[in-house]
Amino acid sequence: MAASMKTDFDVTISEIDVLSEIADAWQAHHFTAMLENMDYGDTFGMSPSELREMCLLSLQDLEPAEAAALVVRCRFGDRLREGQVRNCSHEMLDEKHWEQYAEMSFHEDFFHVGSLLFEVFPRKFPTPDAAHVCLEITARDKTGKQILQARVDEAFVVRLLADGMSDSAVLHRLFDEQLAGAPFPDAEAILWIVEQEHLDSGSLRLNVISSGYWLDALNDVESYVSKTPNRGTVSAAAG
Repeated sequence: MAASMKTDFDVTISEIDVLSEIADAWQAHHFTAMLENMDYGDTFGMSPSELREMCLLSLQDLEPAEAAALVVRCRFGDRLREGQVRNCSHEMLDEKHWEQYAEMSFHEDFFHVGSLLFEVFPRKFPTPDAAHVCLEITARDKTGKQILQARVDEAFVVRLLADGMSDSAVLHRLFDEQLAGAPFPDAEAILWIVEQEHLDSGSLRLNVISSGYWLDALNDVESYVSKTPNRGTVSAAAG
C-alpha cells in the first residue's frame, strides 16, 4: 500500500512501568564465562542461581571500570574492538549507553550490561531504567482488522506508539519522515522486545520493552487514536 494511506486504531495504555532488569537476559553460560575470566575455579555442578551469585561477588572484587570491561566483553564478544571496550568501561560510569551509544542496535545489550553492573556497584553506575508499556489496540475498519490479524512489525509498533506522544517527543524529533511512512530500518533497534497477543479479530495486546529515552513520552497518556500509515505493517513487509 502507499505510504500516504492510513488506518485508524483506538489505543489504550493499560500499564507502563520502569524495569531495572529484563528477566532471563543473563544465562548460566554468561556467568560461567565471566567466572572463568576471573579465574574463579571449578564451577561444575553449580546451579544457575549459584553461578549468578558467585559471579556478582567476584565482580565486586574488581575496580568498577575493570568489571565493566569484563561484562561488556562477555555480552558483546567480537562486536566491539578492544579499544571500544576500554572506552565503554569508563564511559558507562557516567553515561547510559542503552540510550546514548551511537550504534542503536547495541542499546538492548548495553542495558543488560548496565543492569548487571548496577546490581554489583549501585553507587558507581547509572540506574537502569528500561520502560515496559502494555497497550491494547482496536481496529476501526476492515483494513485495520486485517493488519492486526497478522503479526505487526516493529515499524508499525513504533509509529503506533509515536502517535500517542507530543510532537516534541524524541521519536518525532529524530524520525519524523520514518514515522510518516518512509522506510524505517531503525525501528528494530528502537524496540527491544515486542510480545503480541490477539484478543479477537479486531484487537491486539502488545507488551513492549525499550529504553525510557524513547517511551517515557507516554507516561501520562491513557488512550488515543493512532492514524498509522499502512506501509510496512506486517512482518512480511519491508520496514
